[in-house]
Amino acid sequence: MTAAVEVSGLVKHYPRSKRGLDGIDLTVGEGEVFALLGPNGAGKTTFVKCLLALLQPTSGTVELFGQPVSSPAARRGVGFVPESPRFPDYLSGREVLKLHGRLIGLPAPDLDGIIDERLIAADLDDAPKRVKAYSKGMVRRLAMAQALMGEPRLVLLDEPTADLDPIGRRDVRNQIAELKQRGATVILNSHLLSEVERLCDHAAIVHKGRIVVKGPMDELVPEGQDLESVFVDLIEKAGS
Repeated sequence: MTAAVEVSGLVKHYPRSKRGLDGIDLTVGEGEVFALLGPNGAGKTTFVKCLLALLQPTSGTVELFGQPVSSPAARRGVGFVPESPRFPDYLSGREVLKLHGRLIGLPAPDLDGIIDERLIAADLDDAPKRVKAYSKGMVRRLAMAQALMGEPRLVLLDEPTADLDPIGRRDVRNQIAELKQRGATVILNSHLLSEVERLCDHAAIVHKGRIVVKGPMDELVPEGQDLESVFVDLIEKAGS
């Protein structure tokens, strides 16, 4: 299987802090839905930011589809939903998506149709005119909509279902299933382990900046157990 993400010896140290990454080696194949799990402060968001070249690693390498992440071409096919998405509150949802579509170079004649499709998928086609009137859940859905503009090959989701009600979480699950169906790669960082277990093919559990365990979901979770119990047991054994 071709690697969508190839990480080798990834280290990220922060001044005067124990948090960061301490030698991450990880391969995520094209078309996988991959879960990155760990307790708060384990290094998950730092890892995601290194994949996006938003942070410069202390050492190690990151490649996306065989190209160094420092190359704009490597990041061109990437969509990202951050943990705490924010948009200019004076814009409408449509204006946010139009700006993003222009930034990633979508053809102008196609842009309005793509925006309509994404707003409907996010259940935002009749949303308030300005983002400042959006609820937290609506902002989260808008973030998902902008991440999927341009049909990215790799989608990074950092707590994508936070602030969402059960219907919103179901819609995110459906969108992840659609991404998988068209062959996109998804890396999901989430504390909702029951959803992760349903959605993901592979997972890695990170603790104190290191991978404790990684592998196919059906191997990580023995028959008769669930992901939450496996996760808690591993973290407790790894130590606080």
